[in-house]
Amino acid sequence: MWYGMNWIKIKIVTSQKSIDFVSDIFEHAGISSLEIEDNEEFLEILEQTKPQWDFIDDDLYEEKSKACSVSAYIADNQSGRKTLEIIQKHCKDAQYAPLQIFITKVNEENWSESWKKYFKPIPVGENILICPVWEEIPEIYKSRKVFKIDPGMSFGTGTHETTRLCVEALEKYINNNSLVLDLGCGSGILSIISMILGAKSSVAVDIDENCVRIAQENARINNILFENYKVYDGNLLTDKKLRDKISEKKYNLVLMNIIPDVIIPLLPFVKNLLADNGIAVLSGIISKYLIDMENAVESCGMKIIEKSNENDWQCVVAGK
Repeated sequence: MWYGMNWIKIKIVTSQKSIDFVSDIFEHAGISSLEIEDNEEFLEILEQTKPQWDFIDDDLYEEKSKACSVSAYIADNQSGRKTLEIIQKHCKDAQYAPLQIFITKVNEENWSESWKKYFKPIPVGENILICPVWEEIPEIYKSRKVFKIDPGMSFGTGTHETTRLCVEALEKYINNNSLVLDLGCGSGILSIISMILGAKSSVAVDIDENCVRIAQENARINNILFENYKVYDGNLLTDKKLRDKISEKKYNLVLMNIIPDVIIPLLPFVKNLLADNGIAVLSGIISKYLIDMENAVESCGMKIIEKSNENDWQCVVAGK
């Protein structure tokens, strides 16, 4: 675990009907791991039982009736503070709903132990088990390939719908000769799982400098050879040296589990990176943006091979 790091907790308090709107603010800032407090069910019970009690404080009841929030953690560094500025601007400009934003600094060492009890081994796809390093592998999952993870606070645990959709696509398309590129790698979940599934090599890239250290640590935990696994930080849209480095080879699989606003500008670049018969797995797409993604894929001369979904999240598999 990466103790001693400082983090920023962003909590946006709003109404129940505006939770999706606030979640979109985080999504557009590149954050998909969210804590959502929705008291609708609690309030329904409270409303049903309120006539039976005469000691419920009206002010407390009023406060609880509005106590919905969406929270996320970002690294307390230059990249994280830029993300915070984006979120604050969206909140300030929001006309759809009244928003209150609360910022708290948190030390990971104080936070980490309290949440471990909630993160248990989770099966993903047909063959993968995502298992935190502090947990034993349950007997029922002994036949699965295990991805051990020691997640950073802002990088997710691999249990989100978008990650599961990508893993399912990896299982379907990967083989022992696959060269994999993971753009927006976070803690390296998809790139490392691709190696566990038998990929020949994998390259991971993220705009956040912390991801290099975290992805490399997760690779070490899973006994991945670094001669076949590389991690870089930087912005592919603006960093020519990074683009040139990534472009030194062609890839059989390119993974982008980010958001449409980031995926779409990168599609022409990604198309040129694909080997013959190579495919791109595009995830992090909310249903209402699916048509935009489909149009962007076709506009850059690629074709949609298949689509999958879980809840409101979509995944598009595309090829040349």
